[in-house]
Amino acid sequence: MADVIQRSLTLDDIPDLMALSKEVNWPDYNAEELTSLLTNGSFTGFTTATGQVISCAGIFQYDKVASIGAVIVSETHRGLGLARKMIDTLLRQSDQSAPVVLTATVQGRPVYEKIGFHTIGFIHTYKAQKTNPLALQMSDKIHLSPADETHLPSIEALDEKGAGTNRSSFLKKRMERASFRLIAQNEHHETIGFAFGVETPANLLIGPLAANDEQTALALIQSLISSYPGAIRLDMQEETAERLHTSLIEAGFTKTNAAHFMMIRGNEKQNDPALLYFLASQAFS
Repeated sequence: MADVIQRSLTLDDIPDLMALSKEVNWPDYNAEELTSLLTNGSFTGFTTATGQVISCAGIFQYDKVASIGAVIVSETHRGLGLARKMIDTLLRQSDQSAPVVLTATVQGRPVYEKIGFHTIGFIHTYKAQKTNPLALQMSDKIHLSPADETHLPSIEALDEKGAGTNRSSFLKKRMERASFRLIAQNEHHETIGFAFGVETPANLLIGPLAANDEQTALALIQSLISSYPGAIRLDMQEETAERLHTSLIEAGFTKTNAAHFMMIRGNEKQNDPALLYFLASQAFS
């Protein structure tokens, strides 16, 4: 351990973090997405004696819960306990009265369990290289339009039900980051759903998405995949996956993973299971 130094990470570290992400084959983390991560959260990491970043982890503190993500350790420095030290540091920095959640990789789960995290559910990932939007049946009673800052109060209210915490500051920044922003309203002009689409080098990440019912969720998805010719990624709570799975498969998606959703300082998920919800990303929850 004498040859590594732990410190806070900043925007100046983005070139090293891009190289680290590339090493572990996380193509979503380009400079723009890393900037979003670093400006929305607090990051710690280890560097070599010469200053090269060889690990990172971030925490995103919301109103009632915090989320840990972007946990990476270079293959050259695994087995030294760096992940454990980073997570311990982030937990000390967090609100001690609030639960902390994370989506675990296969490699990370044993480390998190030793720290005290336990599984409270699963995050299902769906991907598509080519989609079939016409497979999704739409309702003519749902009106979709571009979302802007005037819609933020209703977006925040829906997101709070889906994420289990108020994330007003994060949502404003994420809206600015998103290439696609949609709001769904019913025939009475009431907001019943919203979705953001964020472009990364690997795909269009649809999320957060929140919808009161399946038809609204599918209308938002259809609009976004119709507007984007490339690969698509969705990360969602298991309750949402159960309700949308058949439609997503028909639209060209494949379920590629079901990762453990873990928590410490709490025992139950904070979200409303009746709401259909896609994560902003596995890091942000």
